[in-house]
Amino acid sequence: MSHDTSKVRKYPRHKVVQRALVLINQGLDSLPFHIVDVSKGGLAYRYLGPRLKQSKAYKVNLYHETELIVEGLPVKPISDQSLTKSTVPLRRGSFRFETLDSEQNALIERFINTCSEQALPTT
Repeated sequence: MSHDTSKVRKYPRHKVVQRALVLINQGLDSLPFHIVDVSKGGLAYRYLGPRLKQSKAYKVNLYHETELIVEGLPVKPISDQSLTKSTVPLRRGSFRFETLDSEQNALIERFINTCSEQALPTT
């Protein structure tokens, strides 16, 4: 049985190009992770290593190459799962964007247009 996510997701996901990164602000433990896909509602990322310490909320920064596109986005963790069973596991996590102001929404759209394989339609 297939699962139709188009009825579940409010916004379509956009696969991102290489070098699109999310920095999860965790003080000294802050590391950038590769973004897999992004939408106006959230993003998925992948990383190597043990499961991240979970918090109820984070602030994240989004980068393309070394350029900071969006800073301090409030997010809520949705999932974090192992993709491989090895000494250094590959994991995939996801965040939902919390309430964003109009400037943050515009920056998310800029990020999607800059970093996705297919830009958002113009309105």
